[in-house]
Amino acid sequence: MNLSISSFSMKQYQNISITLIIAAILVGVLSFVMPKNNEKYLGDRFWAKKTFAPSDYDIVLMGDSRVYRGLSPNVMEVELPGKKVFNVGFSNGGLNPTMFKMAENKLAKNRNPKVIVLGVSPNCITSYTQQNEQYLQEKNRPREDVFERLYLNGILYRFSSTTPEAIKEKLRKEPTTSFYLNEYHLNGYVESEKFPVDTMEAIPSYVDDFTNFKVEERYVNSLMEQVKEWSSREIIVVGFRPPVSQPMHELEDTLGLYNEAELAARFQTSGGHWINFDHARYKTYDGSHLNKESAVKLSRDLAKEIGLLIKGKK
Repeated sequence: MNLSISSFSMKQYQNISITLIIAAILVGVLSFVMPKNNEKYLGDRFWAKKTFAPSDYDIVLMGDSRVYRGLSPNVMEVELPGKKVFNVGFSNGGLNPTMFKMAENKLAKNRNPKVIVLGVSPNCITSYTQQNEQYLQEKNRPREDVFERLYLNGILYRFSSTTPEAIKEKLRKEPTTSFYLNEYHLNGYVESEKFPVDTMEAIPSYVDDFTNFKVEERYVNSLMEQVKEWSSREIIVVGFRPPVSQPMHELEDTLGLYNEAELAARFQTSGGHWINFDHARYKTYDGSHLNKESAVKLSRDLAKEIGLLIKGKK
């Protein structure tokens, strides 16, 4: 009798084990095929890693969304062998002491040369971006939230919550008539694409911005003081205007009061190196942000210029 009970218990145990193994396999398969929430998990992890990245880079790229969507460290590192590049651009990232300190803190302490690249969009030197809202929001998150985003979100992403509608959409496999791509790279770059392209899409929001906020001399002065200070410590400081569409360019120059020629001259007088790019060579998907092909092109072009500066050939 005891033998029968023992045999029955063993079979039960085996059945439970087999069931658990099958369930684990099914969960694993589903984790790869079910729709994923990129913004919730990969996006949150991206911003946390950007904010709390270590002091381990030779070249740091700073600015607003035109920088983090427009410059790929991976592409630049191909052109600059042995150099580690990191993108610390933030949405509406201002060029001000808070962000200057953050960017400098990402540079490796004991390696030279050090390079800081500033994407000087007009918005970066207006009052609109001086609150550094996104950066400070990330920096001041509770520690447990930061830990989850840094170390658990990559796993949680595989088990994203979903809806019946999202599953139906995935299974339908119909040709996509429109899409917006955000592919998050942990070096601070967001590969971006939008279809259909509308190079006038961003204009109305920038009309609103520049109606209320202009490029201000006090922020330009602060920028030049920082360029001078970095240069005095032999940090190579590079500035450029991120490429935009021609209508956006004209809007920023007129309504935004952005005087690129004057700013570039002052940047160089302060010890920095200003790089002029032909905006016509690059394409945007909304008038403000580069598509992924143009982001690769700009990254490569910028890296080549930086390589010449490092070698002392410019």
